[in-house]
Amino acid sequence: MKLGHSLAVAAALWAVAAFAQAADQPPKGDFGGDFWSRVTLEVPVATRHMPHDSWFNDNNWGLLADVALNEDWSLVGGAYKNSFDRNTAIAGVSWEPLSVRVGKARLRGGGLAAIDLNGGYRGFNNVDPFLAALNVRLIAADQDAGGVLSRAGMLLTVIPAAEKDGSTAVNLALTYRLK
Repeated sequence: MKLGHSLAVAAALWAVAAFAQAADQPPKGDFGGDFWSRVTLEVPVATRHMPHDSWFNDNNWGLLADVALNEDWSLVGGAYKNSFDRNTAIAGVSWEPLSVRVGKARLRGGGLAAIDLNGGYRGFNNVDPFLAALNVRLIAADQDAGGVLSRAGMLLTVIPAAEKDGSTAVNLALTYRLK
């Protein structure tokens, strides 16, 4: 097994263990509510690749669902057209432990560990089928304030280059919490 594969397997096992521990903990802070209040839909709207943007598909339309388990952890799944112009289905866990409130907005940060379910990145990913990304999420600080805008937000996802001379993808998605 290559070093990259070993590191990916170790990271995935760590994420599963941390996720299992966090899922057993009760919700904290302002997190809570019924199931539908924990579901956020994510629609990718813009992507850029650095430094080789012209080599990739920047129209990564799709739909993903983020189902929060507690304040920091959520399950993520969905499908989209990837940067190699292939349909891709993923399932994974998101961990966003960093949180800062600025006025009526909340900025959260963390990462995503997922599995490429249908081989959309096969041949382009050195640690296939594992995927990893960094997330920065902008949402309303008081999501229970009511109104449509208190449920809308944005998600910036950074997918690091998989190879030495590869490109880093930066994707912006619009988000909407269902309730």
